[in-house]
Amino acid sequence: MESQLTFYRECIKTLLAGYDAIKTDEAELEVIFDDEHSRYVAIWVGWQQAKRIYQCAIHIDIIGDTIVVQRNDTEDRLDIDLLEYGIPKEKIRLGFLPPAVQQMLPHGHIRQAT
Repeated sequence: MESQLTFYRECIKTLLAGYDAIKTDEAELEVIFDDEHSRYVAIWVGWQQAKRIYQCAIHIDIIGDTIVVQRNDTEDRLDIDLLEYGIPKEKIRLGFLPPAVQQMLPHGHIRQAT
């Protein structure tokens, strides 16, 4: 289990590292890795004039032996990216979908890009 957990962590970190350099005139993405709790986030931080920007763009947890994408406020298909790293589709869950939808589509919601 530990080697699988280590593999999942490294895949998620590699995926999120690509977002670390993204900036706009008002904000930048900060990537946070919490290996102790298996929690990984990318957060927009900055200012738009006098308005504070602080918004979660990506949140991924490892719960048990499953990667759960809790939030994906990007145009990217993080599930497809994780598949391309070699993570089995049955080990990826889209946590931002309502539980009833997740039950109806246990693994069919993750498809290879066409």
